[in-house]
Amino acid sequence: MRKRFIAKRRKNHKKFKLFIYSLVCIFGVYLLINFYPNINIPLTNQEFIKNILHITNHHMLYSYDKNNVLTKVMQFFSNVNLDNPVTILDTTYNGLTEFNLDLDSNENIEQLKKSSTYIEDPDPKNNNSNNPEVYIYSTHQLENYKPSNVAEYNVGPNVMLGSYILREKLNNLQIPSMVETGNVMDILDMNNWNYSASYQVSRMFMEDAKEKNPSLKYFVDFHRDSVSLEHTLLTKDDKNYARILFIVGLENPQYEENLHLTEIINSKLEEAIPGISRGIYKKEGPGVNGVYNQDFSSNTILIEVGGVDNSIEEVYNSIECFAKVFASYIKEAS
Repeated sequence: MRKRFIAKRRKNHKKFKLFIYSLVCIFGVYLLINFYPNINIPLTNQEFIKNILHITNHHMLYSYDKNNVLTKVMQFFSNVNLDNPVTILDTTYNGLTEFNLDLDSNENIEQLKKSSTYIEDPDPKNNNSNNPEVYIYSTHQLENYKPSNVAEYNVGPNVMLGSYILREKLNNLQIPSMVETGNVMDILDMNNWNYSASYQVSRMFMEDAKEKNPSLKYFVDFHRDSVSLEHTLLTKDDKNYARILFIVGLENPQYEENLHLTEIINSKLEEAIPGISRGIYKKEGPGVNGVYNQDFSSNTILIEVGGVDNSIEEVYNSIECFAKVFASYIKEAS
């Protein structure tokens, strides 16, 4: 009887110690997250996106100690590395839904709305450059990239994020650029138009932008493809890129001029990083737009940066390369 009592007492003592140990661990994590002095993570989605676009590549605007305890704990329990915050965008957790869509198909639009949303301009003051030369827009603004762990920021990476990155890169290369921030889906819904009317809406935006900014010379329609990763991923020198496809509509009466510009950019891009381009796809005939608003200007090009399975970091790397090539061409042509 005495032995049984002692054994029970020891068992209760172990439970108590485990309980205390758990409390200490929870309190320790709480202190690290709330009071650790070397970390200041942005709290809003706009601030989060702005940090990705910042001139110092995709690093966050916060001070940190690379060897701090919180960084090591986060990296141990997840794929998120606070030394390289873009990994937050590349980490997918259970519960997030992936969509593989043919985004030229009207019946997918309702499903697309569930996986991607309009992204507000995180840095509006950079969208009103004096005498902008490049107008960047996305006819299909909701074309999204690989779903990522950004629930706390309410950010789903899509082509609008890519457009903001391209603007940032071109501005830094002294090519004043602007992004179209008008919401295509709002116009479609307002007029009860179907998804195929998206090019009609983007045409309206282009005309309005040109009227307000006569200095505009180049027009870039930013898309992403719906093909799988095996077609859209390039690894070069231990760095991953989202491969770029150029689209030229042959039903534009002056398509030769647009094609000529596209061929030059494509050639320069391949020269910079062989394999980064998937080439030039010439489209015409039933079931396709065939013009893609390229009749608006001979300097209108359509690029598809990566596909639905690419990460935003891969897209970022490709945009950085494209911006350098495009800026070089513009300066030479001036």
